[in-house]
Amino acid sequence: MRRPGFTLLEATVALAIVGTVAIGALEAFAAEARSARRARDAAPAVAVANERLARLVLTDGAALQALPDSLARGVQQAGALEYRWTASARRISGEADLFQLSVDVQWDSGTFTLTSRAFRPSGPGAP
Repeated sequence: MRRPGFTLLEATVALAIVGTVAIGALEAFAAEARSARRARDAAPAVAVANERLARLVLTDGAALQALPDSLARGVQQAGALEYRWTASARRISGEADLFQLSVDVQWDSGTFTLTSRAFRPSGPGAP
């Protein structure tokens, strides 16, 4: 006569299935937590890059040709993280008054680069 309940083999198989599902769920949770941390660290970097690029866009052509150190590099703190940025402006070949603007922000766990172009007339009647 068979007794009601689970055999040792059935219990072991059930435990293995539950364990496999639990491991998958924990891996998904860990991946989401890493992604959220990366996004949280990158958000200030994007803000720094946007702010520095806006300053470059407002700069006149003469200053863009030889960026002063205050526009070319710097460091900004956001909480416990330090964001180091470098900016560059170069003339686009074949276009006398067009500049390629770039801001690169680096922190301990990543980098973010933002680029744009700006037209700065240098001929007669230029502001």
